[in-house]
Amino acid sequence: MAKETVTLYIDDTSIRMLLTQGKRIKKWADLPLEPGLVKNATVLKEAEVAAKIRQLFQVRKVKAKKINIGVSGLRCLSRPLTLPQLPKVMLDEAVRREAKRVLPVPSEKLYLSWQSLPGPEGKSQVFLVAIPIQSTDSLFKMLHQAGLKADLMDLKPLLLARAVKEKTAIIVDVQPNEFDIVIMVNGIPQPIRTVSFPSETLSWQKKLPMIKNELNRTMEFYNANNPDEPLASDVPVFVSGELANQAELCQSLSDELEHPVSPILSPLEYPAGLDPNRYMANIGMVLKKLPSNETGLSVTALNVLPEVYQPEPISITRILVVPAAVIAIGFVLLLGMLIQNTSADIAKTHSQMDATNQLLQQKLAEKQEMADKIAGLEKKINQAKTSGGNFAAAVANLEKQSKEFNSDLAVTINSLPAKVSLTNVSHSSHTLTIKGRAPDEEEILSYLRELDSSGRFSDITISNIRMGEDNSTDFTLVLSTGE
Repeated sequence: MAKETVTLYIDDTSIRMLLTQGKRIKKWADLPLEPGLVKNATVLKEAEVAAKIRQLFQVRKVKAKKINIGVSGLRCLSRPLTLPQLPKVMLDEAVRREAKRVLPVPSEKLYLSWQSLPGPEGKSQVFLVAIPIQSTDSLFKMLHQAGLKADLMDLKPLLLARAVKEKTAIIVDVQPNEFDIVIMVNGIPQPIRTVSFPSETLSWQKKLPMIKNELNRTMEFYNANNPDEPLASDVPVFVSGELANQAELCQSLSDELEHPVSPILSPLEYPAGLDPNRYMANIGMVLKKLPSNETGLSVTALNVLPEVYQPEPISITRILVVPAAVIAIGFVLLLGMLIQNTSADIAKTHSQMDATNQLLQQKLAEKQEMADKIAGLEKKINQAKTSGGNFAAAVANLEKQSKEFNSDLAVTINSLPAKVSLTNVSHSSHTLTIKGRAPDEEEILSYLRELDSSGRFSDITISNIRMGEDNSTDFTLVLSTGE
């Protein structure tokens, strides 16, 4: 049995719902919206619109939570782009850069979608669609409040084109608040226009001239930009919406444009009482989901649903979750049995580990104590080495001084005249002090000359000389070694 598909199309005036099974329409609903709930394709009162959708689903007994959503082409932008031939990994960035360059609205305010198309040799061609972020976000906030998720999203002009089998055609859809014009050449829509009526209550006498005028302008625009491939007079014009049921107006339009004009025929089976022209956008969404669909539109794989709102793809990992969980449970049970059998050994091992750890801590403490003692001994050894070095230096200095004193004393004794005697010799640093007695001053001077001639002393000073009681002379000499 074919899967059921639920589609919603929302504009400023109504909510249109179709439930289909395969190519057969089973349920439909058209719920009017009061002014101010949705304006210029933007949901202004999300909670109220969400409540209406929940009510509609309840009345029509629709239980689906996943839907396909169609939106107005108002304020949306689309165009084919031709780029240099690029690797697939670089194409997305190139499209975004080109969109930023050619679109009249900053790309930061738009959600971008695109599909690759066959292009000229050496070129890449894509079909780009840009939809306003603000109106799109408000739409999905409303759907969330209604408890719905979208699998697919598309613009009404593209949905209308999908219902047409011809690759080159002109499509006109007229609704109470707006009308769409699509010129499709070789399966590619170029250009697309969505125009708002100044009022929903306009008569056909005022609507039709507006439609004719915009059609002529759009066709002239295309012909001016494609002089090598202008629209031929036999290119058909297909109409839907309110205009499809106005045979006289269709004929008037055909006479004005000099192109054949006819309604779009529904490719789906529908029950009596349903006007398919009212639901042509919904029908286009259903056709997009069908595996086999004869359409002239080349942009068949495009889904303008922003990536942020797209459902996560089903992965192999998720598919294998259940059997993997069963295996995991069995494995856990087996592990539980093993754990029970080995719990006693684990407890015993823990006890042994605790004892070993305690012994290890004790040994570590002893090792630290020994290390502290060794450090103290090493400190004392270093101090002893330092003291020993100082002592050795002092001894060496004493030995040097002793040697010098002995040398000074030897010179002093060897230079002593026979009649002169010494009573005291003292040595301090580089000074030698001699006390002695001589029979007279001449002998003292003779002794001085001998000492001076030795060259041992840098300075010789008589610090004291005086006469004794026995007519002898006592003297004191200060000798400087000069070192």
